[in-house]
Amino acid sequence: MTQSLSIKQSKSPNELKDIYNFNVQVFADSHDFAWTEENITSEIKKGWSLYSANVGEEVICAIFIKIENDQLLTKNTPIKLNYQGNGYSHEIKEFYEKYAKENNLSFVLNYCPVDNFRMISLNEGHDYHKTGNTLGDNKNMVEWSKKL
Repeated sequence: MTQSLSIKQSKSPNELKDIYNFNVQVFADSHDFAWTEENITSEIKKGWSLYSANVGEEVICAIFIKIENDQLLTKNTPIKLNYQGNGYSHEIKEFYEKYAKENNLSFVLNYCPVDNFRMISLNEGHDYHKTGNTLGDNKNMVEWSKKL
């Protein structure tokens, strides 16, 4: 049986450190985001909120969200390998959409690496459509949109 997923906003230095430590071990070579404490702090200063997706006490994924106009901007790290295939990515998508609806937003935008075929398939399965836009200067992060 799959354990339930919980998602919580990370604000304290210890919570940020936990997410950093989780990800530095697993995705330090990720080409879409250089996973450093400095870059995480920079994203937060740019208005992104950092959340952790947890199974029990274990962080299995880091999530960034940001509200702009009537849109929820979203991006996340891949789920830890030993937790993939258990439906947690679908739960994260549901979290995004619920959060957007609770905040009276009309769109959810998701940014994913151009070569992350699992995330692309997930986006398509949840009725997101590729817009042709990218995230800032990072041409590797493609924008997907869903109207709520």
